[in-house]
Amino acid sequence: MHTCAQCGAAYERDDDSCAERFSALLALDHSRREPWGSRHGSAFAAYTLQHPEGISREALERCWVMLYRIHVAGDDPSYVARTLRQANDGARPSWHVPPLPAEAGAPRQFRVTIADLGDFDAESYVSRLDDWCRATLEALGQAPTSA
Repeated sequence: MHTCAQCGAAYERDDDSCAERFSALLALDHSRREPWGSRHGSAFAAYTLQHPEGISREALERCWVMLYRIHVAGDDPSYVARTLRQANDGARPSWHVPPLPAEAGAPRQFRVTIADLGDFDAESYVSRLDDWCRATLEALGQAPTSA
């Protein structure tokens, strides 16, 4: 058994890891099939915030904004993703989002990690992804809205 130093996920097999699972998830996301394709932004944000090593503060803040706007403010995920893409072109949203906690780049334990999503089964993926995103916010001190 080994654990991820960044998020605390536990793995029984030596060839299993958060990075391996995220690669598999990205393949599903990029297939543009549902339910994975439209939720790429949320999955990326949760993974990045749980694995912040080597990630710029600016990238972490964008991930924070995405999860906050979807799981606390209740915005539609596709609206949030589209608005953040447009922000790359200089159109900054006027959203209220609390600042990302200063300690967000430090490793920590999360109630739900990518390991808990299993094999990304289509039937359970959406609810498991939402739980992963909420657990990420909770660990960073932000109480999300309930499902």
